[in-house]
Amino acid sequence: MRRIYISFLGAGKYLETKYHFNGNVAPSSCYVQAAELQLFGSGYFDKIFVVMTQTSRKKHFELLSAELTAAGIGPVDSIDITEELGPENQWSWFENILSCIDHGDELTVDLTHGYRIVPIVFSTALNFLQKAKNISIQSVLYGAYEKDTENSPIVDLKAFYVINEWTDAVSRLIEDADPGKLARVAEQDTSGTISAFDDPELINAFDALTGSLKNVDVHNVRNRAEDALEIISAKEKNTSLTGKILLELVKEKFVSLVSDQPASGRYDENYFSMQLAIVKLLIKHKLFMQAYTVMREFIGSLGLIEMDKKAKIGNKKGRSQRHKAEVFVNMLQNTEEKWNFNGDKKIIQENLMPIYIKFKDADLIFTLRSLCQELVQYRNGFDHAWTAKKEAFHDIETKGLNFQMLLNDIVEKMKQKQIF
Repeated sequence: MRRIYISFLGAGKYLETKYHFNGNVAPSSCYVQAAELQLFGSGYFDKIFVVMTQTSRKKHFELLSAELTAAGIGPVDSIDITEELGPENQWSWFENILSCIDHGDELTVDLTHGYRIVPIVFSTALNFLQKAKNISIQSVLYGAYEKDTENSPIVDLKAFYVINEWTDAVSRLIEDADPGKLARVAEQDTSGTISAFDDPELINAFDALTGSLKNVDVHNVRNRAEDALEIISAKEKNTSLTGKILLELVKEKFVSLVSDQPASGRYDENYFSMQLAIVKLLIKHKLFMQAYTVMREFIGSLGLIEMDKKAKIGNKKGRSQRHKAEVFVNMLQNTEEKWNFNGDKKIIQENLMPIYIKFKDADLIFTLRSLCQELVQYRNGFDHAWTAKKEAFHDIETKGLNFQMLLNDIVEKMKQKQIF
């Protein structure tokens, strides 16, 4: 990792002053660059770049270079830009600066004397470099000249640039269920500007929640969503407005995974509503294999609505019922005349007949059978890496949304027919 310093040299008249930064005062100078580089110390930076036009080069660069050389600082490399303001020239500035930065560099930037709109262009370049070259920003400096030449502060605007990283990290969490960048930014940013997310407990809660979603650990999604939202609610009370806005984005994304009703431990209406919320979120995140897995297990779980009272979803007796769900899926995949259950599966099939008949009386068997037959084709495709097909189906997302809507309609009709 290289430490890089980049500054801009304008064509204005610069007056001598004493700049100070973090309690340290630099030798008197007309040039904020000279003050900053002396405050950081000779040899601190691996490369020093100054961006300039032909006019600013003629007016100031020789004087600045001489002052830096006298202070034992250098060499200084110039980045020449045109004074033209057309869009094509702006791209030229942008790419000239980009070409000087390597992957993983740490940047200290001074924007005090940027030529016209160059600081705006460079601000965009910084955002791009953070994503494309994984650079880190140490400081974004501005020298505030004061008529009181003994008291001209240098201020660090880094927090306003790091906010892009926080926003991107939150976006990855809510759009891709990826908390990784959030953890990295929290570790790297020491400014405390977005302190709401700078908390290992909250990061770990997001990691546990997204892990449950990606690993299709459906019976733990609700609890982990509740844990994360509880921490968010506590954070909202003592964070900045910016932090509250970002926390609200996260809360809106995952609030559908919790319920006002306590979990009964049964395969009831609340349980299936929660499964549908999980499916919807997985499809939105384009986690299609996981979404299809949940939907297939959803159908199997319909056969367990009337399981033994002592069996709960989370206890040993309840978990042992899951093989019955597989038999129920098989009952739906084939018409009754094609059933061919033997041994223990025959006994299970017979025990599942009461709930099967309830679905039949509610005119839901045909819908369930059609849905199950088609959905299983897609799920099996994922399960076998599409090796039995020429290629993956092209309508995976569209079909997933249709299947989710059909399952939602089935739950609504189950409520009307009092099957729960």
